[in-house]
Amino acid sequence: MTSVLYIGGSGEISTACVAHSLALGHDVSVFNRGNHPIEGVRHFAGSIHEPNPYQALANTSFDVVCQFLAFDTSTVEADLDFFASRCKQYVFISTASAYEKPCQHHVITEQTPLSNPFWDYARKKIACEDLLISQDQLPYTIVRPSHTYRSRLPGAVIDGNHQTWRLLNGKPIIVHGDGQSLWTLTHAADFARAFCCLFLNDVALGKAFHITDEQAHTWDTLILSSAKVLDVEAELVHVSSERLVHHQPLWQGPLLGDKSNSVMFDNRYLKQVIGDWQCEVTLEFGLQQAATMVLDRLAAGYEPDKNIDQLIDRIIEENTFRDFGSA
Repeated sequence: MTSVLYIGGSGEISTACVAHSLALGHDVSVFNRGNHPIEGVRHFAGSIHEPNPYQALANTSFDVVCQFLAFDTSTVEADLDFFASRCKQYVFISTASAYEKPCQHHVITEQTPLSNPFWDYARKKIACEDLLISQDQLPYTIVRPSHTYRSRLPGAVIDGNHQTWRLLNGKPIIVHGDGQSLWTLTHAADFARAFCCLFLNDVALGKAFHITDEQAHTWDTLILSSAKVLDVEAELVHVSSERLVHHQPLWQGPLLGDKSNSVMFDNRYLKQVIGDWQCEVTLEFGLQQAATMVLDRLAAGYEPDKNIDQLIDRIIEENTFRDFGSA
């Protein structure tokens, strides 16, 4: 029986991975704060942000350790020190946002260079990858998810909960650019099936893979499809990414460093290692599942950030005035 430790285990992607591990018969443990108990797993309570975070794991070892919560090199350095003698494979969750931006070619392979001058999050993940590649004390595999969803609808400029709130309240939705940039959504259940195939796979050691759907959709299509499963109409307002970043600099990374770039992914390298695999969850079915969970959160009392919502309204009003003035 393969023993697997998930550092995390209750997030948008890792929840599905834990569930698939259990379905495969793995001996599953999770290390997290314990805010979301998971049936059928051993739980080790702790936080990677505390001093000596892994004390509870001192007398344990695992076949595979999956690190979903490392966002800087200090965390990876601590993992190298602790898990070097305690696991056979360390799986680091990086990000497909690390691939070069702006994209030189819209079809991404694992040979696409890593460089993102727009987003600190992506640069830190690249630094973590570099650290792993430079060491030889811990066998590793790097996995780069792109936009992977399970309980959240895809948000163009604002997050999916806020975007859904606006749709349900008949408010216009901002889409970056002309809404025609291509984007890939991968359902977490599909990701998990491929992810677990990398465990104790000798060919995967020392390698990096992205795990993504190979079908791409325009952002207009994604928002209109979300509105359809919510049974509402969507009024889309297109605003350039540069203007949006001018209004809110924090949007630079997610937009210029990610969503405004048209991307498609080639998974042939992954399939050479794990065998035949393809995504099975259709866009409509996945969005329907996610919408149910989003609606539950909204019904439980969700309220959007009022400042962000007012900013969206101001940008739309400014954009409408500009369009009217140029007519």
